[in-house]
Amino acid sequence: MKTLFIDTHYLDVYLRFYKEEKVVGEKQNSTLIMPMLAKLLENEEYDEILVVNGPGSFTGVRLGVTIAKTLAYTLKKPIKVIDYLNMMNLSLPSSDHTVGLSDGNGFFVGEFINHKKIKEYYYLNNSEFKEFNQDNNVDTDVSIDMEKVLEYVKTIDYTNPHAVNPIYIKLIGVEYAKKDN
Repeated sequence: MKTLFIDTHYLDVYLRFYKEEKVVGEKQNSTLIMPMLAKLLENEEYDEILVVNGPGSFTGVRLGVTIAKTLAYTLKKPIKVIDYLNMMNLSLPSSDHTVGLSDGNGFFVGEFINHKKIKEYYYLNNSEFKEFNQDNNVDTDVSIDMEKVLEYVKTIDYTNPHAVNPIYIKLIGVEYAKKDN
């Protein structure tokens, strides 16, 4: 299986090309995604697309999701979606934990049991997170284990490109602020 992996959820753009779960091409930068993509896929065919749909900045997440959806739809390639909190979850050795991703002002938090999300992700501002973390020992600095992620991705179904939706950190922050009013 040949997989195009697109991750633009945070500060940099990560494009990887996998053949049988081994990286055979990789580009990383924060600009010029289309030339990077063209160079990565030069003389290559791929069977599927895997995109990280966030959480992240509006521009970053929208860019990766839009490119993945466009490629999947126009080239009739199957697409799978994974979010970064789940990638963090899968990369940890224990199966029960809470992970958090910072946007500088707070944390997007996911809780997992047996490596499965147990409730919807939520946002805590920095002071709330500090208090929450005292009782919950949130993992925030997780090295992503792409082997585990790719193994998990084998078990999920393809989705309709039109159904791929981004998860925005700022939107969650806005929704959170609305609850306070």
